[in-house]
Amino acid sequence: MVSTASLVTIALLMLIIGFIIGWLVEWIIDNQYRRMRELQATIQQQGGGGEFRVVAQGAEAGNEFVHTFREFLAEREEEARALRAELKEQEAKYEQLEARFEAYMATHPDDLTAIKGIGRIYQWKLRDAGISTYQQLAATTPEHIREILDVPAWRKLDPESWIQQAQVLAKRSEPVTGDS
Repeated sequence: MVSTASLVTIALLMLIIGFIIGWLVEWIIDNQYRRMRELQATIQQQGGGGEFRVVAQGAEAGNEFVHTFREFLAEREEEARALRAELKEQEAKYEQLEARFEAYMATHPDDLTAIKGIGRIYQWKLRDAGISTYQQLAATTPEHIREILDVPAWRKLDPESWIQQAQVLAKRSEPVTGDS
């Protein structure tokens, strides 16, 4: 089973990779745009009539510009198609990852050691007795906790505090609904 930290790390890596790809595409587009402007610098607009004439290179330079510009647009369109396909693939991976995370969160017990006074041993004993979530611990009585743990009388326990802490943690981990 994949840990929450691993899932978050994977999600962050995917986000960073997305940013890098976006930056790279933007850089490529800017570079091509710069090259196109350099080609346009060889063309001078004639008298406001909207016609272009090529300066010092003949008509072939204008045709070369048009050809180069069309190639540029075709390349960018192909890159855009590839990026759209990659985006769909990444979105599908993200949805799968999100579904796995939701399934994990639904079936995974809470970390009872987050409650002050409960260590690994007490957590194991509580889980063996069927208490594995904050909600279940919050609904338990202090007497039942003492029965489960079966600790000597001289050992100091504060199950009342555990129950209060579990109530707070249970409220924090409740799913948020849009019915506010």
